Amino acid sequence: MQGGPLLPRALIGDAGGPIEGPPVRWCAGRASTRVTELAQRQTLPRSQHDAMVVQEQLIGTNNLKPISYLMWAFQISAAVALVQVPGRGTGTGFLIGANILLTNNHVLRSASEAAVARARFNYQYDRSGRLEPSEYFDLQPGLVFHTNVALDYTIVGVAGAPGHRYGVIPVSGNTMVNVGEPVTIIQHPLGQPKQIAMVDNEVKYADATIVQYLTDTLPGSSGSPVFNGDFELIGLHHSGGWVPEPETSSTHFRNEGIYIGAIVADLAGNGFT
Repeated sequence: MQGGPLLPRALIGDAGGPIEGPPVRWCAGRASTRVTELAQRQTLPRSQHDAMVVQEQLIGTNNLKPISYLMWAFQISAAVALVQVPGRGTGTGFLIGANILLTNNHVLRSASEAAVARARFNYQYDRSGRLEPSEYFDLQPGLVFHTNVALDYTIVGVAGAPGHRYGVIPVSGNTMVNVGEPVTIIQHPLGQPKQIAMVDNEVKYADATIVQYLTDTLPGSSGSPVFNGDFELIGLHHSGGWVPEPETSSTHFRNEGIYIGAIVADLAGNGFT
């Protein structure tokens, strides 16, 4: 349906306030998109006056973040590295201590594999699309090595303590995970320079061991850190595809990580603090 005349903007006073967007064009036709239908269910305008006064709205979930969110994401991403395993391929890992790296068991299955592997830090593009200088560190299973097949994780020592330069990702076993919240994954998909997945990223299932989500990953993303909306570590990514949901025995096309609380509990049970 053709829209009517443009409506004048509402006055907001000399003292200032939130600056609204441009005038709207009133249309009495039916909603034509999913987002518009969602908005109408929440704040259906009853008149031209209502449409004029309410010119900007949250559309569904509040996606507004402080700009420091991006700065914190970039800062914490420095601790994420490409893990190169000769004869097997690449995965992702991240520092949880100055010289301790966390990744998947299926990335590093044994101390002998870890002994010939290395971690590549700062493997990423700069703002101009050029690769930044990266740095390699040998893994050092003689310093520390522990793995768990069931929880699909491995911790291993790293020579040279790269955490002093690249920082570490704080680990807590008490961070809660809620269905419906967004989760972000920093990763090296397909062995490529570091990337981030932070849209279409809703948690669909969570229990005391696993977290399932819609956040994108690819082969090579195994061992990546999974963060909640406050960039707190909530999981270790390890698989994806058609995965079973334990409580319902149904199968869904999702990605999946190990809940960090389960890993922390297992480490504590094996004498790691």
